[in-house]
Amino acid sequence: MSTDAIKPGPWTVESSRVEFSDRFLTHRMDRCVTERGFVLDPYHVVELKEWCHAVALTPAGELVLIEEYRHGGGAVVRGLPAGTVEQAEDPQAAMARELAEETGYEAAAWIALPVMWANPALMNNRAHSFLALDARPTGTRSLDPGETIEVVLRPATDAFGDLMAGRLCMTSLHIAGMMLAREYARAHAAEDPRLAPLAG
Repeated sequence: MSTDAIKPGPWTVESSRVEFSDRFLTHRMDRCVTERGFVLDPYHVVELKEWCHAVALTPAGELVLIEEYRHGGGAVVRGLPAGTVEQAEDPQAAMARELAEETGYEAAAWIALPVMWANPALMNNRAHSFLALDARPTGTRSLDPGETIEVVLRPATDAFGDLMAGRLCMTSLHIAGMMLAREYARAHAAEDPRLAPLAG
């Protein structure tokens, strides 16, 4: 039978073992049989909590961005406020909590954007994107022990300009979130003038 006639589908997991697990992640190793009968052993899967990030826009048309050292990349990276969704936590509530903890900002309106896989080849979690409007500082932050965060306000048009000119190297999921927010703004700016700075 031609392989062109075989449709993609779930693999058969013949066995599975956990190599490592803590409160941050689980590293699982599976013995899999593909749709075409090939055995993949071991196939590594990283189990993670759901992620969330927000494109937070102030009344002045500025994006609330953060700068933080990211040890995996070995660099201080500018990006969106983001975090993890705890067990049984609503993703929007998780993002509102993370925005307040990391930046000291609260938003008056929240818009859920499309959900995306983080990296479904190796990871089981998804990323929840939100657009937060009328973001204003409350003056209260609560940083985790591993966080030293600088809040950066950047006009939305300038932030997108930096991104497209290659002057801003961000987490890929954050870039996707920004583009989703821009597309939403372009579709709805006529009915909500708060979106105009994002519409470009």
